[in-house]
Amino acid sequence: MEGRGRPPTSAMRISRNLAIFVLVALAALGSVVAIRALRQGPTDEERIRALFEQAARAVEEKRPGDAMAGVSERFQGQGMDYRELKQFVTFQALRGSWNAVLPVAAQVQVSGDRAEAVVDAALVRGGKGEGVVARLPEAGDTWRIEATLEREKDGWKVVSARWSPTGRR
Repeated sequence: MEGRGRPPTSAMRISRNLAIFVLVALAALGSVVAIRALRQGPTDEERIRALFEQAARAVEEKRPGDAMAGVSERFQGQGMDYRELKQFVTFQALRGSWNAVLPVAAQVQVSGDRAEAVVDAALVRGGKGEGVVARLPEAGDTWRIEATLEREKDGWKVVSARWSPTGRR
């Protein structure tokens, strides 16, 4: 009973401080995990918009295989099946004289495992010279893509589409 009135030793103080630090760190880690678990992921509409943006980027960068990642092997549209569409996209991407492909507007309506999307895309051609003025757009086309998508085991995929030029070409 001698030790009751004595002040705590420095070893006890370090242990208590360490224990408090560990508890605070665990609480903070638990909060981060809980916040991440509760945070909602992207909506289906956001996923579908991202699908079109990724495809546009892939075409712009002349990666036709990546541009087809969001297309179902069951695809049918404008008289083409998946294989024919892949050949068409490859041809257009590799011969394309544009230096930017931009989805400028997208409307998406999701109903269960099916969705309808209308996407307007601009294909912009410009110079490839030095400086800002040499890289300004010289010409461009805009296209409207009307697509039907379905949720497949690996995400949303375009199962049918039609496209046409919009505005002045």
